[in-house]
Amino acid sequence: MRTALALTLSLATTSFLFAQEVKLGAPLPRKAVLGASLADLTPAEAASGPGVKILAVSPGLTAAGLNIQPGDILQTINGKKVAARGEVAPLVRTWVSGANVTLKVLRAGKPVVVTGPAVERPKMKDTDAYTVQYGQVESLGKRIRVITTVPKGTGPFPTVMLIGGIGAYSIDGEFAATAYGNVLESFAKTGYVVVRVDKPGQGDSEGPAYTDLGFDQEMDAYLQALRLTKQNPVVNKNAIAIFGHSMGGSFGPLVAEKEPVAALAVYGTLARSWSEYVLENTRRQDMLAGATGGQTDQSIKQLYRVVNYLFEEGLSPAEVIKRKPDLKEYVNAMVPDGKTYSGVGLPFFQALAKKNLAAAWEKCPAQVLSIYGENDFISGRVDHELIAELVNKVRPGSAEFKLLPASDHGFFQTTSPADSMAKWGRPGAALNPAIIETLRAFFERTIKKA
Repeated sequence: MRTALALTLSLATTSFLFAQEVKLGAPLPRKAVLGASLADLTPAEAASGPGVKILAVSPGLTAAGLNIQPGDILQTINGKKVAARGEVAPLVRTWVSGANVTLKVLRAGKPVVVTGPAVERPKMKDTDAYTVQYGQVESLGKRIRVITTVPKGTGPFPTVMLIGGIGAYSIDGEFAATAYGNVLESFAKTGYVVVRVDKPGQGDSEGPAYTDLGFDQEMDAYLQALRLTKQNPVVNKNAIAIFGHSMGGSFGPLVAEKEPVAALAVYGTLARSWSEYVLENTRRQDMLAGATGGQTDQSIKQLYRVVNYLFEEGLSPAEVIKRKPDLKEYVNAMVPDGKTYSGVGLPFFQALAKKNLAAAWEKCPAQVLSIYGENDFISGRVDHELIAELVNKVRPGSAEFKLLPASDHGFFQTTSPADSMAKWGRPGAALNPAIIETLRAFFERTIKKA
């Protein structure tokens, strides 16, 4: 039975004259970085005790400053034990530049303890094509990092703001090394302001652990960042587009409903209710994984009940099992740790389940492009066609559906949904340049000439 989704939702020109007040807060401290590549220990290496192996050390960063060496076994960070590579990042994420950190390593079988200042994450650098602005905005009492690239030349410029998909990641860094950089860099180099926002709790942004981040909390960060962007003198306020990918496509119309933009492009997202999406996505992925139609149908009938209790009624997994013991197997498969679904806290999805995305699209005042990669196994074509249909019923001619051949959920070149699923998360995938060409044509039509 495969009811737990491993992969889930992983946007006419109008004059916008009324600027909303934004708060910046006190200067946002720069987070630090370890500056080392890591690997889990082999059974033989772990015989001397738990830890994480240092494979390489980057010059000029914290590990190098503390004389950490390749081959060292990292055992504790500020007194907290680490036994797996995945345990390191959450601890390092709390480091602030300049603060002392203490690491204990095993070197040639002997313990070594080192203490020294944490070194800040390298900032994105200016290029011949653009300069980089590190800004911030306050959202629900938390300071949020906003990174803006500005073309060389005389503005104001058309502007593209990214809202990315689910996941605990930072967009702070050079385009080549960060999520969505393979798409956004082209626009940064060709006359567009590009705005990226670190989610609450990611990068420099203040906020909770990702598993505790709420849907409305994340949405407000994007809303405040958009309001900040409109006050940037290099930005043409009448020529702002949002590009929402995956879950970002759900945030897109909700943000634009509160703070209008000229254009909204989305890719790999949903337009129907969250519960409908979960059921359809599970059916699609189970069938691709080899389940028979009968097996899938039986699972979906039970999953329908679980989804209703968890997302619509807002019950905890323990409450569902107590009320309906026959669903225990399905609940545990969907929420193995009792707290998260696809790496995200259940309250995030419970809040999303209450949103009326279709209504948000109907109220969205932007020109809309809804793009679907034909090999996307994480979202459905029908949602993307529905987006264009909903908008055009209210404002005829304002929205377009676009099918992107040979493209999957991550904009990669693939031959089928099954091919994409088999390759997902593996290195070597090639970007389908059609995503850039499609977005460029839309932006040139809607905001470049504004």
